[in-house]
Amino acid sequence: MRWVDGRSVLEEPETILGRERTRVVIEPVLTGWHLLITSLLLAIALWLWVSERLQAEAFPVRVILSYVPTVSTWGPSQATGVALITFSEGDVRADFVDLPVLDGGNRYALWLMRSKTKEAFLLGKFDAKELPVTHVDLLLPDPIPEDGWDMLLVTVEPEPDPDPGPDSRWVLVGALPGTPVELELMPPALPQTGEVRHDGATPPLVLANLMVLILLGLLRPWRPAPAEARRAR
Repeated sequence: MRWVDGRSVLEEPETILGRERTRVVIEPVLTGWHLLITSLLLAIALWLWVSERLQAEAFPVRVILSYVPTVSTWGPSQATGVALITFSEGDVRADFVDLPVLDGGNRYALWLMRSKTKEAFLLGKFDAKELPVTHVDLLLPDPIPEDGWDMLLVTVEPEPDPDPGPDSRWVLVGALPGTPVELELMPPALPQTGEVRHDGATPPLVLANLMVLILLGLLRPWRPAPAEARRAR
């Protein structure tokens, strides 16, 4: 009996060829470790994506302003306001209630201030409207510097204004959240005893204004600002 390449010649040629063509096939096996590693990789990728989105999205700082008898020097005592400031985007949105309309020689101005040094940063100027609520949308060309500001201030400024600083006519005052001056100004507009007197309608008006402004402030982050108003400075 002859042997060719270790096989008997009596075997059928088709059998020999079939064996020569046979290949080893390794089937993948999915184990618990594979599932665990895949889940961890997906979780890390999702966490990185969410972190980038959160860092890219800027959240505004909400400040409530009011007439503070010990600080304010001008305007109606029932006037109030709420402002949303996005420092990284230079975006300022505010709503004010009961601000009187000024004559052509004056305008309102919105300032950031350091209470100790009285240094101020002008956010922009605006005019009050005939309606009870005045909407203000300001977009600064650069980010707003976060440099120790603890107060937000509305003043009346002459037009034209030769002085780069705030006028002595302080209308509304607010404290940035988390600053020491917040405790000094809160509650913002309760009736005071002593020399300052209020009529009986003032506390209900202030309370009603604050409720309206808080509601407006909650809705403002989702309300797109008009392009022409955001370009106004």
